[in-house]
Amino acid sequence: MKKILAILFSFLFLFSFSITVFAQSPNGIPEKNGDYQDPDHPGLRVRVFVHSPKPSKPESTQSPSLVCPTPDPDSNAVVPPAGWKLPSTWTYTLNPSSVPSSVGSANLAAITNNAFTQWTNVLGGKVTISKTSSNTRTDRARYDRQNIIAWGRTSASALAVTYTWYYTSGSLAGQAAEEDTIFNKKYPWFWNSLNFACTDSNSYDAQDILTHEIGHWFGLNDTYDEVFIDNTMYGYGLKGETKKDTLTTGDTLGVWAIYP
Repeated sequence: MKKILAILFSFLFLFSFSITVFAQSPNGIPEKNGDYQDPDHPGLRVRVFVHSPKPSKPESTQSPSLVCPTPDPDSNAVVPPAGWKLPSTWTYTLNPSSVPSSVGSANLAAITNNAFTQWTNVLGGKVTISKTSSNTRTDRARYDRQNIIAWGRTSASALAVTYTWYYTSGSLAGQAAEEDTIFNKKYPWFWNSLNFACTDSNSYDAQDILTHEIGHWFGLNDTYDEVFIDNTMYGYGLKGETKKDTLTTGDTLGVWAIYP
């Protein structure tokens, strides 16, 4: 009897684990950095960007405090392209109900507008971005013709995950089809509505990380070499960081190359 119960328990554990993994992966696509064929949508590939905390020493036990690390440093290291571009007009949809209270659901529209504006300002009107009039309650990535920004479940090692579906053939080859960014709700998040150059020293700044993720929407890759450490597209995030709120020279040159 004990042997039967043990087998049954193992089966239930594996079944629940498989459901959890599936819930985190749209259409069975791994939540791992990489470029994948979408088995349900021929002609589309999916690029997955997992934005992780920068490996560091054990966390400090100091009390949180407001930090204002300005001015933002510049970098001339040019960020490489990822392989797609946005069309001339693009819309996005927000999930305010998913936003942690330390950020504030009412602030999500401003945070997102600030992040997009960094990129659209340097492109001089080549891409027009607008928010849809309605919100969504979707909190996971899936190909549903919505471009969403939300907090939800991701793998424990990810601050945020961006999925980019893009066309690989025909007249739309090399153009984005859909973009979804999901923040990991298990991490501590913060945003200062009075001065977004300031943030909490023990939290990840929502606008800092989102500005990086939106760079993927526009077609830029992650960079991990130390020469890129001050770039918005540097592939790691830090607590108390706000320097990704503004673009460096290298980020600007990288996106200009995609939208000449």
